[in-house]
Amino acid sequence: LIWAWRNGSPKEFQMMLAAMVLIVFNTVFWTLFEQAGSSLTLFADRNTDLHVTSGFSISAGQTQFFNAIFIVILAPLFSILWNTLAKRGLEPTIPIKFSIALMGVGAGFLFLVWGSQFAGTDFKVALWWLAGLYFIHSVAELCISPVGLSMITKLSIARIVGMMMGVWFLSISVAQYVAGMVAQVASVETVGGQVTNLKVSLDTYVGVFTTIGEISVGIGVLLFLLSAGLRKWMHGVK
Repeated sequence: LIWAWRNGSPKEFQMMLAAMVLIVFNTVFWTLFEQAGSSLTLFADRNTDLHVTSGFSISAGQTQFFNAIFIVILAPLFSILWNTLAKRGLEPTIPIKFSIALMGVGAGFLFLVWGSQFAGTDFKVALWWLAGLYFIHSVAELCISPVGLSMITKLSIARIVGMMMGVWFLSISVAQYVAGMVAQVASVETVGGQVTNLKVSLDTYVGVFTTIGEISVGIGVLLFLLSAGLRKWMHGVK
């Protein structure tokens, strides 16, 4: 940003500033989204009834397929949606798409928290509540992931586009690290790798998921409020 301020025009500096702000919010999104490989998988293992039907069940690790299948199904639909809205002049701006993504990832956690109220006497929730979380998270991912690199290439000063693409991926790398720290907060005491009190486990996950869900929705709302200013800094970039 200092280099852009010294070497770029006021317009280029504003566009770079908008890019950096969105990169920060991108880090927040992936920090929460990547709980899928840690706290959410452990939740699936410890506090989720993994039976698809009475005679068929899946493992905790296999719950990761939900996101993949939802992306395959929803991606063409979102492509049609954005193109249709664009033709009518109604397509959301990039900051608004980012804000929807952040609110969506938070809503996914809150959806699972809601489902935890219906846990059985074994302190396990039905598999479909977890599937619902992944559905909401997949919708959120489709609002942010496909536009990321495109946004960076359009907003960055031409001489440093390559470096800025690296910064984009670095933000995701930082998010992976912070995601591990968040997962540690949701850790549950085990004996020999096994949880001995599933009620404590469920309460711990519900507490953490409620907190990060509410924070994510709040950050999404904040970005939505900032979107008008960011749009001005972006100088017509869509």
